Amino acid sequence: MAKRKSSKCGLHLVNVDRDCDSCTLPRKCIGAGLDPSQTDSITNVIRKKGPYQAGETIFKMEDPFKSIFAIQAGSVKIESSLDDGTPLVHGFYFGGELIGIEAVGDAQYQNDAVALETTWICELPFNQIETLCTQIPELQHEILELLGKRIRYTNRTIVQGRYLSADRRFLLFLNDLYQRKGKMTPEGHRTVTLPMTKGDIAIHLGLRPESLSRALSKLQEEGIIRNRAREIEILGSEQELISCLWI
Repeated sequence: MAKRKSSKCGLHLVNVDRDCDSCTLPRKCIGAGLDPSQTDSITNVIRKKGPYQAGETIFKMEDPFKSIFAIQAGSVKIESSLDDGTPLVHGFYFGGELIGIEAVGDAQYQNDAVALETTWICELPFNQIETLCTQIPELQHEILELLGKRIRYTNRTIVQGRYLSADRRFLLFLNDLYQRKGKMTPEGHRTVTLPMTKGDIAIHLGLRPESLSRALSKLQEEGIIRNRAREIEILGSEQELISCLWI
């Protein structure tokens, strides 16, 4: 594991072993399909940072927007609060995904990005990435696709989900989470490890903690999931889960 180097400026620097060439992500953060010279252009502007420990902030609301960030390892939540202090959790992001992209076109970040566990990131200065996009249309297309994916996620889990019951709303979230970071057990069951708290999940889904707790109990009683402290096991096939969503 890379050791954090001390810095009076509070910078997080990563071991050189965590570079783009040795990155173990199944899909690089951006530019996976580009030719070597184009990939080198991206690699040359990346600033590698980490590890951030759970609870540490990667960027804060109202910080000047300068960069987007790719998560190399770990997980991050994006959060803010209402004027009265009510917390909002906008989403959870994992290895290979981008954060800060929602601030594109704004002068400041509108949310905080907080590490949920030990996390390494790659900082991509936006001005330089924007210049590369004019030179590499494939890169521009990929970033636009990522923006579209973010919009679809919000529409699916938040906009459409608010019309579902608490248990179905959680199943929609769980299915999306599995598609992004789930694993298959030897018995053929799908599992998702939860780096976030269930309290954060409740806030993200617009539920009271007790409503989420009742929803989890109901889903377990129905044999749809097996609920553990930091892991959810999905019992049955993906098609059965999808069918449950719209019953």
